[in-house]
Amino acid sequence: VHIDDAYLKDGIFDIVRAGNVGRLGYMDYASIDEIFSMRRPRWGKD
Repeated sequence: VHIDDAYLKDGIFDIVRAGNVGRLGYMDYASIDEIFSMRRPRWGKD
């Protein structure tokens, strides 16, 4: 995989700068217009 250095910020791929497009299926695509983080739930050791 080649990633242009223009899309790296502190060595990490910057998805906002890249303006990614995701393929959904058939002829449908999605663009990213909002970025947020969500913590994963923790489960007990059962």
